[in-house]
Amino acid sequence: MIGLFLIELIHAERGNKMKKKWVLAFLSIAVFCSLAACSGKKEGQGTTEAATKQLETTVEAEETEKAEEAAEKQDEQNGDSLRVISLKGPTSIGLVNLMDKTEKEGLAYSFQMEASPDALLPEFVSGKADIATVPANMAAVLYQKLEKDLYVLNINTLGVLYGVSGNAEVKSFSDVNGKSIYSTGQGASPEYLMNALLKENHVSADLEFFTEPTEIAARLKENPDAIAILPEPFATATLLQNSALERKFSLTEEWNKLYAGANLPTAVTIVRKSFYEEHKALLENFLKEEKESIEAVEQDIDTTASLMVKYGILEKEELAKKAIPNCNVHFIDGEEMKKDLEKYYEVLFTADPKSVGGALPDAEFYFSLG
Repeated sequence: MIGLFLIELIHAERGNKMKKKWVLAFLSIAVFCSLAACSGKKEGQGTTEAATKQLETTVEAEETEKAEEAAEKQDEQNGDSLRVISLKGPTSIGLVNLMDKTEKEGLAYSFQMEASPDALLPEFVSGKADIATVPANMAAVLYQKLEKDLYVLNINTLGVLYGVSGNAEVKSFSDVNGKSIYSTGQGASPEYLMNALLKENHVSADLEFFTEPTEIAARLKENPDAIAILPEPFATATLLQNSALERKFSLTEEWNKLYAGANLPTAVTIVRKSFYEEHKALLENFLKEEKESIEAVEQDIDTTASLMVKYGILEKEELAKKAIPNCNVHFIDGEEMKKDLEKYYEVLFTADPKSVGGALPDAEFYFSLG
């Protein structure tokens, strides 16, 4: 999906929406936490740097569009509704109970799901969406690019990456030493996370990256002894389809061993500070509703699985039931959120400063009701 005509696309007419969407294709390589990677083994080039440059250009273009459409946005909004956009997958699971409640009770929310960041980002940056659930490191990048006009409201999803293999010799993370590992996410959080865990455990491995988890599943079918890092719910789907494979280790558990007391965040909920200041009551009520929706996931897996199928996150209810516990949907805010994200950003910053926007977020990034 990568094109070479970015300059032309950025200056395209405002009405040409399809062209403008292509600008963000580069960003998904660098910031998408668990669903993006690169096809085959990549050439030795800086995907993070390239994606960050594209985000800078995109933010400028979308800011211009936002200013042009300010009047239209105000007419549509009138201060009485909240537009929520999320990535299809684990980061949307925590919202499905609220989606259902909104439909049944006519609440003042609207929901939109997108398959990738390159579809989600223009909606949020331009102001067409008010709230977004995004990969945790993307929030840090946006904080810098939007001149700190951003709050991270909460963590909504913890670690979703798992080691999968049919190799009998692999029983734990340390057993990957000297072996090849298939993964998604080159130049993004999965790569930085894996490198940190390998380094801290004094283990070495050859990471080979692919664009889609489906490519990795095909490789595992040919060679079940290979080792793969897969995100949920794809890890569960792959295990159900290939009985030769087993879930060998969790990167979340490995993180917890290294950084006791700090959770591994995958996705967060964000809002523009300027929007919050104008709609405090609406936002604060949404946070209560979001928390209740996430807690309902943990309390009622069967209902949540049914709603995941209803709203198009997964096609099969049985798969959803098996995957939900491994998706680590949790609501964490306040000081605990700040502590978890600070450690996460510190690890990513050490790996590559551009992965968090070139600087660690300051205290004003973290939202608190006080």
